[in-house]
Amino acid sequence: MANRPLNMQKIRQILLFLERGFSQRSIERETGINRRAIASYLQRFADSGFSIAELLLFSDAELEAYLNVGKAEQIEKDPHRIHLKSQFSYLFSELRRVGVTRQLLWQKYINEYPDGFGYSRFCELLQEHIRKQGTTMRLEHEPGKLLQVDFAGDMLHYVDTDSGELIACPVLVAVLPFSGYSYVEYSQVIWYYLYGIWYLSDNISL
Repeated sequence: MANRPLNMQKIRQILLFLERGFSQRSIERETGINRRAIASYLQRFADSGFSIAELLLFSDAELEAYLNVGKAEQIEKDPHRIHLKSQFSYLFSELRRVGVTRQLLWQKYINEYPDGFGYSRFCELLQEHIRKQGTTMRLEHEPGKLLQVDFAGDMLHYVDTDSGELIACPVLVAVLPFSGYSYVEYSQVIWYYLYGIWYLSDNISL
């Protein structure tokens, strides 16, 4: 049966052959597992966010949890989800642009597809897709050890009350990653930025 899940021994065989650089055709020949099933598990491996070497280190129970073994592949039948999935690549690329928000993307989506999902469900499905696109790393921070500093992407503006001129100025953001304590400063005067960094550094034990 095409949707019948493989046992853990077969899954580990696929992982071992992949680690050794075997093609899907070669794995099919060596294991007797059809290529459609192999391709399905390749997608599961990719969606897990772990490398092949890392997956091989897991216990059977951990592999089962990460790969959803035991759950047959389901064919998507909901036309609303099928349509939204076809838009994910575009939506994901648009989110990387400065000033583009999920609210703006949803408004455009619902205008073009009035029978589509509401805003909250749209965001849930989009976030689920984004989470599957790449690995994430958990970073452990020690209190008072690190200060992260950068300039925000967009400049702020203020009006010079004497001349009426609209003046742009960069925005400095500094964060203590352990506590989340943050400092934001906007100015054209570099000394203000240096003061902000000094202020956080002087109070870094907070």
